[in-house]
Amino acid sequence: MKQSEVVDLIHPGLQKKIQDKGWKTGLTDIQLEAIPVILSGEDCIIEAPTAGGKTEAVLFPTLTRAAKEKVNSVQILYLAPLRALLNDIEIRAIEYSSVCGLHSFKWHGDVSQKEKIDNFQSPSQVLLTTPESLEAILLRKAGWQNFFSDLQTIIIDEAHNFAGVDRGSHLVSLLERLESKLEHQPQRIAVTATIGNPQEMLQWLAGTRRRIGKRIFVESLTRKEKDFKIQFFYNENSSDGQEIPASYKRLTALYKAIPNKKSIIFGGSRTNCESVASAIIQLNSIKKRSIPVKVRTHHSSVSKHYREEAENRIKIKNDLESGIDGIISTSTLELGIDIGELDQVIQLDSLSSSSSFLQRVGRTGRRKGKPQYFRGMLLKEDDLVLLSAVVSLGLKNISENLKFPQKAIHILAHQLICLSLQNNGIPPSRAWETLSGAYCFSAINENQFQELISFMISNDYFREVDSELVVGEEAERYFLGANWQKLFAVFDTGPLYEVYNEKKHVGNLDSAFVESLEVPFLFILGGLEWEAYKVKTDSHQVFARNTKAGNAPRWVTFHGFDVPYEVAKEAGRILFSDNIPSFLDDNAKSSFKSAQHQIINLSWNECTWIAVVDDFEIEIWTFAGDKINRTLSKLIILFGLGQSSSNYKLVTIKSVKLNWEDIIGFISDIQNIDLNESNDFVKKLIENMKLVYFSKFSKCLPDHLLAEALSERLFDFYGLVSEIQNSKVEVMKISDN
Repeated sequence: MKQSEVVDLIHPGLQKKIQDKGWKTGLTDIQLEAIPVILSGEDCIIEAPTAGGKTEAVLFPTLTRAAKEKVNSVQILYLAPLRALLNDIEIRAIEYSSVCGLHSFKWHGDVSQKEKIDNFQSPSQVLLTTPESLEAILLRKAGWQNFFSDLQTIIIDEAHNFAGVDRGSHLVSLLERLESKLEHQPQRIAVTATIGNPQEMLQWLAGTRRRIGKRIFVESLTRKEKDFKIQFFYNENSSDGQEIPASYKRLTALYKAIPNKKSIIFGGSRTNCESVASAIIQLNSIKKRSIPVKVRTHHSSVSKHYREEAENRIKIKNDLESGIDGIISTSTLELGIDIGELDQVIQLDSLSSSSSFLQRVGRTGRRKGKPQYFRGMLLKEDDLVLLSAVVSLGLKNISENLKFPQKAIHILAHQLICLSLQNNGIPPSRAWETLSGAYCFSAINENQFQELISFMISNDYFREVDSELVVGEEAERYFLGANWQKLFAVFDTGPLYEVYNEKKHVGNLDSAFVESLEVPFLFILGGLEWEAYKVKTDSHQVFARNTKAGNAPRWVTFHGFDVPYEVAKEAGRILFSDNIPSFLDDNAKSSFKSAQHQIINLSWNECTWIAVVDDFEIEIWTFAGDKINRTLSKLIILFGLGQSSSNYKLVTIKSVKLNWEDIIGFISDIQNIDLNESNDFVKKLIENMKLVYFSKFSKCLPDHLLAEALSERLFDFYGLVSEIQNSKVEVMKISDN
């Protein structure tokens, strides 16, 4: 459709808003494609890079439709992963809603109870919230069916951030519960950055009971200039023979790169972010700069006040007192929070996701004539290879495939408890009817559901009363304390101390960090220096004042990130290429050549695995990613072929009685299995799973169902079969066996 035809479809108030804002080019390409489809009521995913105008692409048509028949109900439910993202969207949502004669309301943990009660009694037509707050509404607000009675549209923002993790499984389960009480089926829209497998996201969005929707994607016609460089730092000796650590050289390079540019520095973990901020503060003192480098940190343990202050101060230009030069962030600033026009993105250490890379660099180069600007600053050769692969895919605009869980049995246990509380008891058959439409449960059969119910009853998570499931004592003991807070979120937050400066909340610290120190102690939080002068262990509170020195706190984390298949393959391609990536600096090129030299005798390619056979060891070079290689490694152990380990590049097998022909034969057996039939390989993986309580709801599962849920998280057997079927194995003998 033509620009003028699409503009005519939207509400007159929005048409005037476009004119008032002076949008010279009118609607963007993604808006032109999305608006007619959304107005038709079809489910869809809106897929476009950062700053493509996706928010307006969904709000303009949904507000237009809602304004035609304004009712006393939420008509548009807008779900986002972060409160900060909702705070940012709220400004536009209020502005666009008001010109359509509608109201918008933000509902999350930072909003007062009085405001929530008022809005519940007189609903705004647009509700901006998180899945956790939606769960709280379903559990705690009697009469929520009336609140959502005329719901027309459900919008999931940053859907790629939800999809492959527990929060995404929780979200689609919530939608099934919500819609089960409505007389009609609302439209579902997922807003996402570019992903490698959009059709699977459409299946995730639809679940098992809805028609598959439509992908709306527009290739960008304008190619932004790119200034990408990866720098590598070695230890070095100074003129007086003193060793200069690579880490210090990187720090000084970072320190020089930040002034006079608006920057986000992605620092990895919360502890690393605070460590870098502390080091920059110390360098300000050492260098005695007349204008110190000003940074703040941004992560989940920094309070809302200080996160928002950092977001606002990075936008300030030409004001040395109020503005800051950079924000040192975990992945929290990867999402679409508005922090203005950035000059550069700097990545410290590795990154395993090309999708994340595209999100991050998409924050730069928004001004006319300015390139997308990225600097990687690395210390380890392995990080160099991985980040090179990610940047290489990013230059091709390729994102990795997301993995969408289908056996989230622990989330099913959580949702059963919630459903029972929501309904004051529920028959198992009705619970299954309600929840089984969610994609995250699509590989769970009814027999497994009954096994879960039986286990939860026998362990007193449920009692059966008049053929209904009622919450038992164990569920009350584990999950219903502290106003049911454990039920609202499916993810765990470790034991934390809340930090206060007088009455202002600063953020939180890990209990292990606080309890290892004597009061008073110094620490860095939010990129600011604090002295803790009082600790209340009973209420888990730390009281602190500003100071001039501090140490970065540490937070305990229990997860890493697998290197996905697409990134692993790209790492193989560039390592075995005759060319060194042009975006590497001289040090990085030297280190990359070293990595290539280590595998110079191999002849790997995308369709060939190389099995390097030594007397007591075989290395199988696959570049198939962590999950596939981990699966093969585990199977080799389980079938008694040797001890094995893996990473994203290769699988290693060691044995005093090693027979390489047995290994190759075993791989051939996997290649020839019938995927439509049950097989010994999958059974072995599940039966020999080391059971780990990876979720607070794991304890609700019998061992064999816990093993199935774990197997889905850790392994990819069908991906392994597909990879083997598309590859050949070449044997390279180092010595005779």
